[in-house]
Amino acid sequence: MSVFTQKLNPILGESGWESQDEHYDFHQEIARSSFADMLHDTERNQKYYEAIKLAINKMHSLGRPAKVLDIGTGTGLLSMMAVKCGADSVIACESFSPIADCAKKVVALNGFGDRIRIINKQSVDLTVGEGGDLVEKANILVSEVFDTELIGEGAIITFNHARLKLLEDDCIVVPSSALVYAQVVETQWAQNWNGFKDLYSNDGELLVQAPLDIKNCPGSSAVHDIQLSQLPPSSFKTLVAPHLVARFDWDQTSSYTYLGDTHVIPVKAISDGIAQVVFMWWELIMDTKGEVILSCAPYWAHPLRKSNTNLTNLSIPWRDHWMQALYYLPKCKSVRRDQDLSLVACRDQFSWWFYLESHAETQNNFAMPHCECGLHTSHSRTKIGMMNDNIRNKKYLSVLEKFVNADSVVLFVSDGFYLGLAAAKLGAKKVFYLKDNYFSTSLLEKCIKANNITNCEILQNCDSLKPKNVNFVMGQPHFFTSILPWDGLFFSYMLQKLRGSLSDNCVIAPKSVSIKGLIVQFHDLQKIRLPLGLVEEFNMKPFDELILSSSSKCDDKVEAQPLWEYPCIAQSAVKEFVNLNLETLTDAKTYDSSVKFQVEGDSNYNGVALWTDWDLDGTSKNVITTGPIISPEVGQWIQWDMHTRQGVHFLKQDKKKTITSQFHFNAQ
Repeated sequence: MSVFTQKLNPILGESGWESQDEHYDFHQEIARSSFADMLHDTERNQKYYEAIKLAINKMHSLGRPAKVLDIGTGTGLLSMMAVKCGADSVIACESFSPIADCAKKVVALNGFGDRIRIINKQSVDLTVGEGGDLVEKANILVSEVFDTELIGEGAIITFNHARLKLLEDDCIVVPSSALVYAQVVETQWAQNWNGFKDLYSNDGELLVQAPLDIKNCPGSSAVHDIQLSQLPPSSFKTLVAPHLVARFDWDQTSSYTYLGDTHVIPVKAISDGIAQVVFMWWELIMDTKGEVILSCAPYWAHPLRKSNTNLTNLSIPWRDHWMQALYYLPKCKSVRRDQDLSLVACRDQFSWWFYLESHAETQNNFAMPHCECGLHTSHSRTKIGMMNDNIRNKKYLSVLEKFVNADSVVLFVSDGFYLGLAAAKLGAKKVFYLKDNYFSTSLLEKCIKANNITNCEILQNCDSLKPKNVNFVMGQPHFFTSILPWDGLFFSYMLQKLRGSLSDNCVIAPKSVSIKGLIVQFHDLQKIRLPLGLVEEFNMKPFDELILSSSSKCDDKVEAQPLWEYPCIAQSAVKEFVNLNLETLTDAKTYDSSVKFQVEGDSNYNGVALWTDWDLDGTSKNVITTGPIISPEVGQWIQWDMHTRQGVHFLKQDKKKTITSQFHFNAQ
């Protein structure tokens, strides 16, 4: 039996129905729950193992049985560690039914089926007492319910409930505590992801001014999680060194406020600058003595740096399930070196936000910031960064200055392409935008009003245009539906709908797109799809089979990843799959090609990286790339565009010298 599921085609800009396996939703949920990269985190596994052993030994040294409760067991790994360390009883709970069933298989395969009881429930639903899930309260809790923000997966709720309802008074919790750190920086790079900059010509003339409500907007409180260690050191200046801003002792509910809290930390500026962004990360103190530390710090603040000052961004343990967080200050603040300040760390049960004040008191209203202008709710951080990218903008402006004159009737076909308003300032006769979504249109109207533009019109649809009227069409091209680099081909399909409205000599920008790729060796990214095999000598075969089976049923062969965050080395020359003329794309039914990559060097590879180059005017001078910003060299680290995601296809490391790739595109 099969079912029909609706799937968006971002290139056509429309949804269609596809026949899928009747259990498609089930398999998709399984594939999306994949946390294999967490289990590839050797440091995490070993430090949990060490802390569990210490906890069990301590209970035994006190003459007490070690009664272990494992909350959110996943594969059952921590429960099996507990049994190996001598636990007298182990009960585990897992709320996601398919993973709970898988954990039972993993536990049985490793010979612990009669030693570990797995309950398919949330921990807050567990009962204690005769006839309950737990006959008696546990005295050791092991749990890993953390995310980038530490508390975003409900850690406070989980530990608080367990401590009050499921654990004995004199218990041990693994991890014992959590420490949260914050660092205040000036960084125009990151600030580009949080606002809309005024746009100037190469001569310094103001072309597009951001509306005041965008400039004054506090932004969104939503966490911006990234691999902070991959941020170029030259891209930020530390104004306030890392400080401890919060501590959670999980075995003591009195150590934290349940619903939320505000911490005011006295700090001193170490440099002059404009405070714009807070970097945040956390550490786990795994044991009761504070000797086993698991840190998520970026490399420059990592505890390992104390013993190795030469530590680099590639030297620290890698993890994708716990990254670092960026929080944008609601108001940027000018600070002076040695100035006394107050760093205010605020939280509710699930998230954080920060303020930096000259003089702060706890009774002040440090409310969670919310977007008031629409920009931060309409566009992703990546898209906002793209809009503020000077390199891109200079190329777009170069093309506008080249083709726009007093006779120009310009049409912009892109979502959120506010730069196009510069055409009006450059003297265009008329400027049109095709309406996309409500929020983007509302922002565009604000920009038109703020810049006193009178010759710009937002159209409801293509039919609103006069025949043969438009003589210049431009696209970014990036749309709200864009995920993969080539999803911008939607621009070409829009051109076909517009043909009747375009003059015979209409200028199209971009004119063409090239899809390119190369063989790479990822330093760590491959772990998100790599089978586990053995983890700390425990066999994870049932979990591998479950994830791989579900992924094969519902995952695409190419996925989007921001490769600037995931270092990789070029292992072949760049190859072009196809070059498509955007004006005539649909004249052909299909496009097919075969590309052979010659693997060079030591033949260590594990993936293919794919991207697009958009040629705006056919001169090769104004090319917008979504790939490497510097031509890759075999054996060298690749520098990627930071404002788009690239396509990634993972390969088995078969040590082949030649890898053949087939390209097929159905244009109609």
